[in-house]
Amino acid sequence: MTTQTTHVAVELRLKRKAEKVLDALGLDLSSAVNVFLKKVVATHSIPFALSEEPPRYQFTFAEEEEILASVKESRDPKKVSGPFHGADELIRHLRKAKA
Repeated sequence: MTTQTTHVAVELRLKRKAEKVLDALGLDLSSAVNVFLKKVVATHSIPFALSEEPPRYQFTFAEEEEILASVKESRDPKKVSGPFHGADELIRHLRKAKA
């Protein structure tokens, strides 16, 4: 098998992180690139979804406070309803609470 050296510009930090992961998998960067290219040829496609991953949701301070207050309120026995012994009993309770 004839090989050819290919130069690819990669962010240094990304390369180092990738090498660390690949090392744990028992691969070097060159082997991983070869695996990737063989998969591209075999499938005639990129072997993973090319979609932007949404960022993890970050709550604002106000949202976080509201969530924590709701959790605290849900643990107050005076604000908990039930248990109910069937749908009819639950519906009667809801109608009574609404009135």
